[in-house]
Amino acid sequence: MKTERMQMVELPSWLAVEQRYEPAGARHRVMQKNVLHLASLLERVRLGGGAHERGSMVDRALSCVSAPVRLVGMFVCVLCVCLTQSPLYLMLMAAIALVLVAVRPVRGLRATFVPALGATGLAVVLALPALLLSASATGAMLMIALKTFINVSLVLGVSWTLTWSRMSAALKMLHLPDEVIFTFDMALKHIEVLGRTAHDLCESVMLRSVGRAPAGFSRTDSVAGIMGMTFIKAMECSRAMDEAMLCRGFAGTYPVPARSGFGWRDAVYAAAVALLAVLCAVL
Repeated sequence: MKTERMQMVELPSWLAVEQRYEPAGARHRVMQKNVLHLASLLERVRLGGGAHERGSMVDRALSCVSAPVRLVGMFVCVLCVCLTQSPLYLMLMAAIALVLVAVRPVRGLRATFVPALGATGLAVVLALPALLLSASATGAMLMIALKTFINVSLVLGVSWTLTWSRMSAALKMLHLPDEVIFTFDMALKHIEVLGRTAHDLCESVMLRSVGRAPAGFSRTDSVAGIMGMTFIKAMECSRAMDEAMLCRGFAGTYPVPARSGFGWRDAVYAAAVALLAVLCAVL
């Protein structure tokens, strides 16, 4: 009896032979890049920002500074960079930004350097018409590009060393309206949820499409379908979240977190920011 059952479940010989199918067309390269890029972004959002155990010594030291002091210091530095017209001060701030980026691991280096370079390139493209109208605008265009790189590096540096929860608490401690904090929290939450939905849809389209595209196939249709399904998912998530928050008694106000006090790390950081502000006024 056992022998008969074993004969019944034996696989045919053609099914036991391994076969590899490699499509001739390069149909999925764009989709694969989108899936990998979405996966990396979602991992960053899921981790909640902030320095981790693989961060540099400088990042770990900065993460010990209280979040409100970090945000105020970042705002002061960005304001100084925007207002200054001194090339020497800009070079000093660029050197500080490059040092802070260079000491990070490869992951943090890529997460900060690539967006900063992208924003700088966009600023240069937007400033090109001024260069075409006047040849003397070259210095101004270079200064705008340098300011963009410094500011983006500083902002991303803060997001790399502060978790989203600490940032939300810092916004409340700085007496920002609850509507602003609520928008910030919901944006981060929906970025993860909708990004995961788009990632799954892109992966499904890639797995269900094999070989060359048939006649009349348009990648625009796939992109439009993914965007439409993501929008529907956003509407469903917003309704579900609204009902859940009402059931849990959320009234739209955030509790004020307990103040941890102004420590010596905060004092050192504040002194460094004050020194940079004085240099901005002097140079």
